[in-house]
Amino acid sequence: MITREDLAAQRAEWVTPLSVPFAGLRIYEMPPNTQGVTALQMLGILDQLPLGNDPLAPQTVHPAVEAKKIAFADRAAYLTDPLHMRVDPARLVDPTYLDQRRSLVDLQHAQNTGAPGSFTGDTIYLCAADRDGNVVSLIQSNYMGFGSSLVVDGLGIVLQNRGAYFSLDPQAANALAPHKRTLHTLIPSMALKDGKPAMVFGSMGGDGQAQTHLQVYTASARFGLNIQQAIEMPRWIHGAQYGGIEETLLVEDRFPAATLETLRQMGHTVQVGDAWLPTMGYAQGIIFDPATGVMQGGSDPRAEGIAAGW
Repeated sequence: MITREDLAAQRAEWVTPLSVPFAGLRIYEMPPNTQGVTALQMLGILDQLPLGNDPLAPQTVHPAVEAKKIAFADRAAYLTDPLHMRVDPARLVDPTYLDQRRSLVDLQHAQNTGAPGSFTGDTIYLCAADRDGNVVSLIQSNYMGFGSSLVVDGLGIVLQNRGAYFSLDPQAANALAPHKRTLHTLIPSMALKDGKPAMVFGSMGGDGQAQTHLQVYTASARFGLNIQQAIEMPRWIHGAQYGGIEETLLVEDRFPAATLETLRQMGHTVQVGDAWLPTMGYAQGIIFDPATGVMQGGSDPRAEGIAAGW
């Protein structure tokens, strides 16, 4: 139950983002209680690992999936309201700690994991930039379905139901407690190069958001794809389907057959879906060319969206 006093006590916060270096960029994500640190852990782990010759090669996909498993294990163990966290969030992206976590990646075989995910939600993302260098990365969500299905009288504002993400296990990091904010998945992102905007990016997609960040940043920064190519590239998502237990590697069927066969041989449980799956998130982004000042926008064909300039 939400009371008038609860709403009156709510205060917005101005926070400092966390960041890691990746492929010549410095990528910034929101701190807890978001899962931004999880995206940064995956990027930080992958940054110093050898990858294949292209974004869809098994030697690229496999270490990225393994980085996801490691980062999501930390997410389950530590992430929640920062006032209740057992560790300083910055420690999770400390270079020494990332070195330790990276050493767990087996480049030849899939590892077991105990961090199931889910893939539903009602989220939008947008980004914008102007000629004066102002950049916005914005995300909003009602969470599952129609949020809480409660509307503020006279205002038409739908209340979200992010509290469903709490755990009822009192020993869990994200255990339900009074005046505590739950871990949530919303992570608008931005990357700088030499202190100037290089890329602004985000996506809806629940637990898949961090995985989409990993794939699109890798395709763009490591392999040189433009933003539209990086967004349209076939994507994967790892975890358990909502309500399920068994974790699978769900892939769009545009992946090369040879890649999928190699991933299966490495020990991944591969599930092939349609060519353009909504569960892969709806990504939007802008890349900035510092030499020419040109801004390059991309919008996800998996949803209704647009990249517009004026």
